[in-house]
Amino acid sequence: MGVHNALGAKIAEEAGVDGLWISSFEVHAAARLPDADILGPEDYVEVVSKIVDRVKIPVLVDGNAGGGNAINTIRLVREFEKVGASGICIEDNIFPKRCSFYDGMQQELEKSSTFRGKIQASLEQRTDTGFAVIARTEALIKGLGMKVALERAKEYADEGAEGILIHHKGTDSEPILEFAETWYKTETRPLVCVPTTYNTISYQALDDAGFKLIIFANYGIRAQVKALQETFGLLMKNKRLADANDEVVSMDEVFRIIYVDELRENEDRYVR
Repeated sequence: MGVHNALGAKIAEEAGVDGLWISSFEVHAAARLPDADILGPEDYVEVVSKIVDRVKIPVLVDGNAGGGNAINTIRLVREFEKVGASGICIEDNIFPKRCSFYDGMQQELEKSSTFRGKIQASLEQRTDTGFAVIARTEALIKGLGMKVALERAKEYADEGAEGILIHHKGTDSEPILEFAETWYKTETRPLVCVPTTYNTISYQALDDAGFKLIIFANYGIRAQVKALQETFGLLMKNKRLADANDEVVSMDEVFRIIYVDELRENEDRYVR
């Protein structure tokens, strides 16, 4: 599940997700910025460190275009490792990247040889071989076709990427399913997808197609925007807090999620 802060991470964990996706789109949106590599590594490290400290499930970080060239990618990997992330996903957009869903921006991809260098650097310079390195290709989104998408994905897998994220922003899931069917005829490296726009397809259908990691992205920030717009709008319309009681949880529920009981227990045990 895509998240952008520790509170959302805990709610996702309680909902039953297997892991968390620290989404560049969500982290930028939470800072009221477009997803365009405006935030730096230190901004992500702050978010990731708080999330990892407060949940028990794995955390995969959206590493965008790797932070620049391969030398920058090494720093991203090292920094995310240090704060306890379980892996990074980097994409073959040119740095600074633009969100895949922005129309009319950044039509070309990075040279595959340059991107393979980022994959190599990530694998060789990580300090923990359990830290996953996933490569994402935007070939379908750029309109380069299935052949190019498969060729690039194979290059990245041959370079050692431990998972391949095939991205797509059409409403039809067929290209994703076609990619997976063709891929697994000759390849074994696991596939990853993000069904944000082709969101009518079921988890089961993607699982049956062989996708080993399915990321439900963006809904955390979108749900937050909707809830705040409705609640704040109602409050400012009526100028009375009680009129929005049905739109919010109780204070006790917030206390539960933020571990006030644990605070009380720790005070009783340790504060003398």
